[in-house]
Amino acid sequence: MMIDDKVSVGVIGLGYVGAPLLYLIFSKEYDVIGIDVDTKKVENIKNKVNIPKKIKKSTLKNKEIFVTNNYSYLNDRDIIIICVPTPTINDIPDLKILNEVIENVALIMKKKCLLIIESTIAPGMTKKYVIDKLEKYNLKVNIDYDLAYCPERIDPGNSKYWVGNINRVCGATSSEALAKTCNFYKSIINAKIIPMGSIEEAELVKVWENSLRNVSIAQANLLAKICDNYNFSIKNIINGLNSKVEQFSLQISTPGLGPGGHCIPEDIHYLLDSVGDQNIIDMGLFKEAIIINEYMPEYTYNKLKKRVENNGEYLNDKKVIMLGISYKPNTDDIRRSQAIVLYDILKNNGIDIRIYDPLVNNETKGLDETLSEVEVVIIGCFHDCFRSIDYTKYKNIKYLVDCWNSYNKSDFIDSKIIYIGTGE
Repeated sequence: MMIDDKVSVGVIGLGYVGAPLLYLIFSKEYDVIGIDVDTKKVENIKNKVNIPKKIKKSTLKNKEIFVTNNYSYLNDRDIIIICVPTPTINDIPDLKILNEVIENVALIMKKKCLLIIESTIAPGMTKKYVIDKLEKYNLKVNIDYDLAYCPERIDPGNSKYWVGNINRVCGATSSEALAKTCNFYKSIINAKIIPMGSIEEAELVKVWENSLRNVSIAQANLLAKICDNYNFSIKNIINGLNSKVEQFSLQISTPGLGPGGHCIPEDIHYLLDSVGDQNIIDMGLFKEAIIINEYMPEYTYNKLKKRVENNGEYLNDKKVIMLGISYKPNTDDIRRSQAIVLYDILKNNGIDIRIYDPLVNNETKGLDETLSEVEVVIIGCFHDCFRSIDYTKYKNIKYLVDCWNSYNKSDFIDSKIIYIGTGE
């Protein structure tokens, strides 16, 4: 049910966050316009490409979604939602794109428009980069426009949770803006909409939740190193730990090459940039987590090299293939992929290595032939399409490096293949 039949909406940024949101809002019969400077993304929406599976295509049939790169079409919008990337460059937050969007919005935004930011930013950044910026255009918050922050929580590749059923938090600059924002999201999302005491609280929730995941993954990777050192099985250790998880709801991550993508490895730098720079809070735990996780590709390379040398051989004499280079299974997203970091390390050390990832480059031929030639297989990212591969039928394969423990070590005990897991 809509908050108002006459409410009009604009969505700026039609990437992996904005596009699903636009489709969702459109499916709820809102008057909505999509904006993106990337003409390919605009055309994709016009052609209804990548409609979320949870939205019935029949709902959108014979209906045209208006998308453009022209900001002037937003001049009558009651709500404008900003979903543009806020990446880090050399671990420093880069808000160039957000700045450009705010400047464009300032020129066309109508009186009392509700401006909602979904992009990831750290505590205090909405004030610095939105409120202060708009004041330069003589636009006063709560007078000329309303402002809210409702951080996105998209999890690419997750078949259970999508934009339409993920719990959200909202913060705003006034009680009126907060009520409008919460009511709007309640009208399109079948999940909890949780009001926060301020925009800054909502900002902290966003960067903290992903920073916690970063620390949790670092703990798992540290545990994997301990297991490697003592020749323990991390799967057995995690199985034992899970017996307490069942009763006390502890969260245990699994080890691997370290987090990738746009959120987990980047949001922790937003947190450090905003909180750590005040020099009043020791953020050493988070800094150490970054070091542990970023070292995992190097650790994996050294482990493989040592295992091969202990077998009286040299890694530089081996032909190697890496299966999967995206940061997450069953996606084509390679942003901050640790598999690519590992590939670069191997390549820079003179290793004869090739890549196979049909989700990234649409290559579907030649895998069988390549597996017949190589001696080392590295699972850089475990896509479903790799599940059916029987490595034991290839006579040359001698080492299987399972970076994410996707297989069971016991499956290879009776084979000639030396299984190398992370903590296994």
